[in-house]
Amino acid sequence: MFMGVEKVELIFELDALSAEEVARRSIDVLGLQNSQINLYQEAMSAKSALERIVREGKPSFNIETSDVSIHFSTIRAYRQQLLTICMKEARSLTVWEGIVGSFLGCKGFTQACLLSDEYTLWQNAADPLQYQAAGRSYDGLPLVSNGLPSPLQKLVIDTSRNPGRRVIKIGYVEMVGCAMWLGQPFWDLVGNQRRQGLLASRAYNAIEMLGGIVRLVASEAPFVDEATKEVQEDLRRLLFG
Repeated sequence: MFMGVEKVELIFELDALSAEEVARRSIDVLGLQNSQINLYQEAMSAKSALERIVREGKPSFNIETSDVSIHFSTIRAYRQQLLTICMKEARSLTVWEGIVGSFLGCKGFTQACLLSDEYTLWQNAADPLQYQAAGRSYDGLPLVSNGLPSPLQKLVIDTSRNPGRRVIKIGYVEMVGCAMWLGQPFWDLVGNQRRQGLLASRAYNAIEMLGGIVRLVASEAPFVDEATKEVQEDLRRLLFG
């Protein structure tokens, strides 16, 4: 499994984009056109990977190199498409702006969020087995029942109050990052009054871009621990109530 340092998650409306368009845009903006890549863990040229994605016509793909992973999936139950671009090394906010910018004009763009890959993982890890496999202690973390009947019932870690929690909703994801881009479909779902509240806030650098997209920057680098808990919770309050 590819574990990076930083990643951006981009959400689109269901069936807004084809896997081919996402793959082409991703490969172009990352400069991978002439690179050897792994598609589903099989080595090939970027050109061959694109041809296979077109030929198979699947609504998802997974591309990796030694430095970056590109994962695209269609989540029909929640009426959204998810693109995750993850980097092995930290990048400047300017670099991420360029990557996200290549998708802002796409049909159905809903939201994008810049995150720490590891912090997001552990803020949302509910199964104690994940901690055990990583040799990581979960002593002191709150435990709750998984709600399943016996014999499937067991205790899991309660992540519902974690500032970095990620909660999938119909059409969008409840998550906050150091930088976010929020499109009109997002505001249609959470309420346009939240857009006005965010733009009126003096705590963050929030500006309205073309197409009604709001770009927000809370810090130059992703949140990595609960030292930024107050900021994360304040952003949640502004965006989700």
